[in-house]
Amino acid sequence: IDMVDGVTQGLALHSDSPIRRRFVCADRTYALMLSRDLLGDWVVMQTWGSRINKHGGGKSRAFATFEAGLAALTALARVRQERGYQLVE
Repeated sequence: IDMVDGVTQGLALHSDSPIRRRFVCADRTYALMLSRDLLGDWVVMQTWGSRINKHGGGKSRAFATFEAGLAALTALARVRQERGYQLVE
């Protein structure tokens, strides 16, 4: 975890392995993943759900560059932490 923002990790500018972040609060979970798709785009996938029942959902958004995808992942992670979620991985 980066000591500056508390969310990202120090990475090479282009990482081929997915970057994952998982957050929890009392009754909800939230996960983020940045990875490359088969077309070469960088995709941020968001999933969320209840820790009590099986309700949840997800969505994804493609970015042309790794840097743009990482910026989106970092912004989404920051919002989760501001809303009281704890980073677990």
